[in-house]
Amino acid sequence: MNKKVGIVVVTYNRLTLLQEVIDALRKQTYLDYQIIVINNGSTDATPEWLSEQGDIYTITQDNLGGAGGFFTGMKYVAENDFKYCWIMDDDVICNKDALKELITAINAKENIGFVCSKVLGTDGSPMNTPIVDVDSRSPITGYEDYFDLSDYNMVKVKRATFVSVLFTSEMIRKNGLPYKEYFIWGDDSEYTIRLASKYPCYIALKSKVIHKRVVQKSILFENEKDKKRLAFYVYKYRNEAFSQISRGDKTKCSLIIDLFFQGVKYLLKGKVSHSVILLKSVKQLLYFSPQIKYIK
Repeated sequence: MNKKVGIVVVTYNRLTLLQEVIDALRKQTYLDYQIIVINNGSTDATPEWLSEQGDIYTITQDNLGGAGGFFTGMKYVAENDFKYCWIMDDDVICNKDALKELITAINAKENIGFVCSKVLGTDGSPMNTPIVDVDSRSPITGYEDYFDLSDYNMVKVKRATFVSVLFTSEMIRKNGLPYKEYFIWGDDSEYTIRLASKYPCYIALKSKVIHKRVVQKSILFENEKDKKRLAFYVYKYRNEAFSQISRGDKTKCSLIIDLFFQGVKYLLKGKVSHSVILLKSVKQLLYFSPQIKYIK
């Protein structure tokens, strides 16, 4: 590979959306890139369509979830001759200048951990908003410096989602890969927090993408009624708890107790399905202990 940017798109059984994502990527004004699709064992017409695309490099694997997909894609980019790695899901439609603005942003100063795009829903409302690092302070003055690169339309953040994020391959090699064992949910938060704890990280406000997620509003466990989606919350609570443990924020014992009593509260409210999800996350957390994988 001799392209500068490896664009990683993780997909599973959403060919129509994937085609729209790829179409937007092909229209980018920054042209030095290679599209890399991680096909998580799609059973629709995705494999056939991908095989016909001469400009797409495809890696096919079993369905390892978003976490396993990003692990594979980021590993591939960092191991090959790419300077940058741009990652996204298969429902993210990028503005034509999205990549160009991310490249400009990540070069605004040295040692930036990551830069992420401004994410909007299909109606233009903010989505997947990163957490602004309002606690960041200048080592010289002691004042808050989250707007230190505001002249570049950048704001310092301490957490982001993998909707549209750009890293240098060197940053991935230094800090390891996301936990593929998370399967879904929380791998992006853990990884971006991991980087933001060591390096300045930013949202590049001029880089814009549309997230065509099925649920456009913020997702709340208590209000979840879809049984299939509810089952995924096991990963959410297990992964979030493990992330806190790995950072030293809380002990495994305290988190298990907290999740157990949350489960009891939902049971007393008559929400048996929600209670079962929390208790399942407790059971999994007891033996869940993935390790960060580094590129050799």
